[in-house]
Amino acid sequence: MRRPIRVLLLSSTLAACNVDHLLDVHEPGRVPVEALNDPTLAVTLANGVIGDLECAWSAYSAGAAMISDQFIQASGNLNQRNWGSRRITADDASYSQTACSGAYGLYTPLHTARYQAEDVFKRLSDWTAAQVPTRVTLQAIVKIYGAYALVALGEGFCEMAIDGGPLMKPKEVLELAKQRFTEGLAFATQVNNADLKNMASVGLARVDLDLGDFAGATAAASTVTAGYVKNATRDESDSRRFNSLCANVTCATFGRNASISPTYRGVTWQGVADRRVNVATTNGLAADNATVLYFPVDKSNTRASPMPIATYKEAQLIIAEASARTGNLAQARTIINALHTAVAIPGYDANNTATQADVINQVIEERRRELFLEGGHRLNDHLRFRGTPYNIPFKGEPGSFDPNGVDRTGLPYGSTTCFPLPLVERTSNPNIPPSA
Repeated sequence: MRRPIRVLLLSSTLAACNVDHLLDVHEPGRVPVEALNDPTLAVTLANGVIGDLECAWSAYSAGAAMISDQFIQASGNLNQRNWGSRRITADDASYSQTACSGAYGLYTPLHTARYQAEDVFKRLSDWTAAQVPTRVTLQAIVKIYGAYALVALGEGFCEMAIDGGPLMKPKEVLELAKQRFTEGLAFATQVNNADLKNMASVGLARVDLDLGDFAGATAAASTVTAGYVKNATRDESDSRRFNSLCANVTCATFGRNASISPTYRGVTWQGVADRRVNVATTNGLAADNATVLYFPVDKSNTRASPMPIATYKEAQLIIAEASARTGNLAQARTIINALHTAVAIPGYDANNTATQADVINQVIEERRRELFLEGGHRLNDHLRFRGTPYNIPFKGEPGSFDPNGVDRTGLPYGSTTCFPLPLVERTSNPNIPPSA
């Protein structure tokens, strides 16, 4: 990081003084790069990767939820209104350059987590097992957590560049994530770490589904232990540790910059309330002092609320979708009914009369409910099914709750779907043609 240094014009009386170190800068809290080449810091470095990914994942989950159909904008703040109305452009510094502690810092924090994971893995590879007895476990950690940063960069962004490299399509980024998950899973298997094996398997299944490898997705998801949950831990010790959805959006005290959209209020199944989408209101107003605030009851409702990264329910939904899309409707129905039983709502398709298209649509609906506000899943589904028979309209588009392109306040919606590659990347990256 380069910092400008202001040089004072000193009087000639200083000419005889020793000025050899006049421009030396001491930055408290900065660690020289060479100091990191210390195997006794291995655990600390790996924990740093976890912290970076958890913060970036929190920010991405919030930003992706705001762009999706889960919220309506309800803020007097221009930046917040832009997010809630899909008006994020390539020159918007809020998502490209904001630090992880800021509102919707996405691009820089995700790349920080990715780069740190790769850098720490290289350091671990240079050290021996004698120097770092837990080396293989730490290698698994940084590979897997780094892969989740690539998941967000591949799923959420229209295109990507890594470390000053050429433009990459989302599929290329997701293929890189798959490679990282595969490597991380091998390390986790070597040390028989069940937690890391589950985490890697969910991630691997997720990217396989994104890439259309239904057999691979099913195989990976089928290994995930029932009830498994891996969260990005959150607390109120520092803004980097806040749950970003609560801090910026959903909490009545801290957020209030958007309200849960109409399609996520009072969600039922065959007349029975579906507690997977548990939304309430006190009839208080959001930050714009005009919109009634609807908020989630049991997700991201405090700044210390954990934010899921990988879960068994996600793995089951991956199997259900892969099964439905390959014609195994019985398997998909079985999973859907198990999910319904878990929340005490009526079953699905008791007479087995639903068509393949019906079942695929139902899996998409189950994902909407089970994965409400979690991990960028809804945005990913918007993008995965765009232009297909299973298209999910973005808010402001025909078929959405605001089908005419204007919200209830008269604000026109923007055109953001996936996040554009930031302009700062294009202008500073010599491997990206200016006209790209």
